[in-house]
Amino acid sequence: MRCNRCAYVAASLLALCCCSPSGPSSFVGSRMVLQRPSVPRSNIHGRNGRKEKVRVAREAFVTPAIPLVGAALLFLGFQALNTEASDGALKELLQKYTKIQVVDVTPDMDISKQIASGETHRPVLRGKSAKDVHWYALSEEDLPPVKWFIRDPACLRRVLFEGGLGLGESYMDGQWESDDVERLVYELLRIEDQTKELGARELPLIANIVFGALRGKLLELPGNTVAGAQENIGRTYDVDTIKIYEQMLDSNMQYSVGYFYDPDITLDEAQLAKMEMIGRKLDLKPGMKLLEIGFGFGSLAHFLATKYDVQITAVTLSKAQMEWAQKHYGHPNIDFRYADYRDAEGLYDRVYSVGMFEHVGRKSFATYFDKVYDCLKDDGIFLLHTLGWAKRGEWNHNAFVGKYIFPGGELPTLYLLTEEFSDKWHLEDFHSLGKCYVQTLRSWLNNLKTWEGMDEFDTKFKRMWEYYLSCCAAAFEKRRTKVWQMVWTKQLSTRLDDCHHIRLVDGKPPQ
Repeated sequence: MRCNRCAYVAASLLALCCCSPSGPSSFVGSRMVLQRPSVPRSNIHGRNGRKEKVRVAREAFVTPAIPLVGAALLFLGFQALNTEASDGALKELLQKYTKIQVVDVTPDMDISKQIASGETHRPVLRGKSAKDVHWYALSEEDLPPVKWFIRDPACLRRVLFEGGLGLGESYMDGQWESDDVERLVYELLRIEDQTKELGARELPLIANIVFGALRGKLLELPGNTVAGAQENIGRTYDVDTIKIYEQMLDSNMQYSVGYFYDPDITLDEAQLAKMEMIGRKLDLKPGMKLLEIGFGFGSLAHFLATKYDVQITAVTLSKAQMEWAQKHYGHPNIDFRYADYRDAEGLYDRVYSVGMFEHVGRKSFATYFDKVYDCLKDDGIFLLHTLGWAKRGEWNHNAFVGKYIFPGGELPTLYLLTEEFSDKWHLEDFHSLGKCYVQTLRSWLNNLKTWEGMDEFDTKFKRMWEYYLSCCAAAFEKRRTKVWQMVWTKQLSTRLDDCHHIRLVDGKPPQ
């Protein structure tokens, strides 16, 4: 949805409601919530205690109004628009702008053969050329239709009223199937900017976006506090679900994009290439001191410490990941710590962060960059690897991404990275590699598809993962979601030259 249209209707909607707790327009996300262990607010002490109390008080006042008043608007809209005509309007939009073929089937009909005939269960993992891998992003005219099997017509209204949340949850509930979930989401993204043709039926979608953004404005989100960040990370990674990552990821347990510089390499090769590329960009020398903010499962720190003989302090807010890293990637040159980035101390030759910045929250971007600045030597190098967002505007905290995938997370846009906090930084290098995530996600889905030895997870949970991986692949294929690697030095750096090493191979320009 376009943010200027949201702003246009905001004034009239504000008089009627606050945001629905479950209404996105986004069809995609980036991280998966595994469970929600609670962190008692009463146990929060220290310098953030006062801010936390203010946040809790504000949340106690504002939060009840969000579902109550928002539900009133959606109830009225549902009564007015919950008709077969609404289903027909959505189908007409799909027929006009997409290659989706809607097929109505009964709840008990066996369509396993039709589903398996598509690419969902046989994703294109490798190819001799980019054309082989990104085949459905090539030509709209020559593509065969993708089938959307509707078991329960109510799912159409869930999509119409709740956007991506309705799409994802209705899939989790078994209300629809497809012969290619990834491509179905890709096709649905075609109508994202065409919903004005729905007329009044678009109002619930707009309301959800507007008030999802307002929720982020009215409430200090958990990711902006140390205690909140601990809670969010605890919901994303848990010791009982590490086995999912062990089956899904590559042999190095890299839970971020692989560098598919060649479309015909394996996931393991792509992840190794990414780690090697990060090492080159950091221009490491033996004995250097490094700070890693958010070390994942520890393999990148182990790789750099082993290959370059550097000393690494690595911090995380996931106890499960820290214990796993200490067990599998312990190294005399690595100090794995359970700590928030805001508590980091000391001076380092290099600072780097891969896949953590998305957890920081837009309100805390300046805090993050200032902390890195304080920890980096004047002639040091900072590498930031983060997901990015294609659309301007406020972040919608009522989307599928926030409920199931990425609690408290907010993806940056390029313009947010040009705020005042960037004035004392010098951007040396910018690298966009989001298309590489298509093969990464397909590989993860392929590794996970059998769910071998994981009978404790029910069908709904497994479908949630499968939808997550498929819809994310579609978002990266469409370049709606990005991956950026940025190399920064200080504006007052004592370095005598630019970071030429990033563009050199064996000390020379590539041939």
